[in-house]
Amino acid sequence: MKLYSKPEIFEVIKKFLKENESPVLEILGSTASGKTGFSIEIAKKFGPAEVISVDSRQIYKDINIASAKASEKEMQGVPNWGMDLISPEEGYSVAEFQKYAFEKIKEIQERKALPILCGGTMLWLDAISENYLFNEKQEIKSTKKGKPRFPVLKIGIHWDREELYARINKRSEIMFQNGLIEETSEILEKYKMNYQALTSFGYLELQKFIEGGVSREGALELNQRRNRNYAKRQLTWWRGREDVNWVKIV
Repeated sequence: MKLYSKPEIFEVIKKFLKENESPVLEILGSTASGKTGFSIEIAKKFGPAEVISVDSRQIYKDINIASAKASEKEMQGVPNWGMDLISPEEGYSVAEFQKYAFEKIKEIQERKALPILCGGTMLWLDAISENYLFNEKQEIKSTKKGKPRFPVLKIGIHWDREELYARINKRSEIMFQNGLIEETSEILEKYKMNYQALTSFGYLELQKFIEGGVSREGALELNQRRNRNYAKRQLTWWRGREDVNWVKIV
């Protein structure tokens, strides 16, 4: 696997933007890899640009800490889309998000700005960049691909495994310090979330803590383990992909 430095990947981006009409950038990587910050950095450097969050958790309203949504300060004035689309009680398919993303990309390009896809939801990213074809029932998965709707440059953020796990563990600690437990209590009181939604946000382990079934330290360890396991699945999805340009951002 070729690994680019940040200056090298900037040159790759510059060349890609120069050689393609209606280009789209895609910033991918595992959880806690620094995708949002890097996408904002690229948007500021190669803008005008707008970011579309491709995250199956950030589409939910009121779920902010658990889904690691970027704050207004972190966005640095760069428009961000794809967040707060539905209630936590609602369902939302990959086909529905694909349609949303295609429409948003078109809008951004009509504003003469650069669309940047940013996220770690693997299937959703591929459904957009590779134009998966879904039937009228909007199946969750599709093996059929249509003609790509736009040229896309895929950039993946690489960390050595130990570095990544340390970042994941640290982010979980920060989330707990910044009110993840309180957010969990509010969400569980306000919404009737299904089991899948509860597990995807890690609310189950926090619910155990709130109800006295596990200590705060135990809940933190469960949260960290869940996120490490998710990172493993993400990296397995992209392993061996020749269409991804991997970069070490520090």
